[in-house]
Amino acid sequence: MTLTHTLAGIAWDPQIRGILTVVVGVVVLMGSVYLLLATNLAHRLGFMLALTAFFGWMTIHGMIWWIYPPGNGPAGRIPSWEIEEINHGDLSAAALPEVHDLDASDLPEPTELRELSAAQIEELSDKEADRLNEWRLLPEGDAARGEAQTTVDAALAEGIVPGLASTEDYVYLYAFDTGGKPGRKSDGMFDRVANKVTNTLSITNPPHYAVVQLQAAREQEAVPGEPPPVAEPDPDAEVISVVLVRDLGERRLPAALITTGSGLVFGLMCMMLHKRDQRVAAHRALPLPATTE
Repeated sequence: MTLTHTLAGIAWDPQIRGILTVVVGVVVLMGSVYLLLATNLAHRLGFMLALTAFFGWMTIHGMIWWIYPPGNGPAGRIPSWEIEEINHGDLSAAALPEVHDLDASDLPEPTELRELSAAQIEELSDKEADRLNEWRLLPEGDAARGEAQTTVDAALAEGIVPGLASTEDYVYLYAFDTGGKPGRKSDGMFDRVANKVTNTLSITNPPHYAVVQLQAAREQEAVPGEPPPVAEPDPDAEVISVVLVRDLGERRLPAALITTGSGLVFGLMCMMLHKRDQRVAAHRALPLPATTE
């Protein structure tokens, strides 16, 4: 009865069944190859050849995972924004020195910026370069701004700023970024190729910072029968500036470690096989012993 219950549990539990399927598949596949090699080349040489082939295959597969963005292969920590500090009011008190000279007081209202295109906002950022101190104004549709605001939303949802736990409690004003690898100056072919080559050959990555400014939303009463009012910032509330730093992550690190480790073991196994072939060749080159009759 106990064996029947065990078999029934294995057949019912998909996790146990999946583990057993993988284990049986690996044992059958690798065991069958090792059995063929062992019966033809002896068990020791057959094991060395099977191990060498396995690590050679892992080296090639690891290189594919390393070169191309990891899909089904092992992947490490993906790039993301990390909150460096949260500043209330004046930015001169920020711990990051690069933020001290950022002045957004004379910029158009956020509602006016929404009506501008990305090219117009970039032109405005270049015009206000002295006041922004090398910071770049990001439009609402920018991918970096969207990712940074998502990080800020997740942090505020944990209650790190009292009264701003919900996205309905605050309104985003401006977003800026600075640093990182330089972008191309134009869309010309030469600038595209030159920027790609220089960024690829750059060993170090300059720090990439972003500042997201928000303000508490003003309380508004919803009118029955009409859509909810659009959230507006409270002019009497202080501006909260969230400073973020870009974490480049280590997405390709597991693949790189697998490739390097498998390549070292593959080279070691090839050297051992080469030494063995040299010993066998030296033994076969020895003269045969004289016959005794």
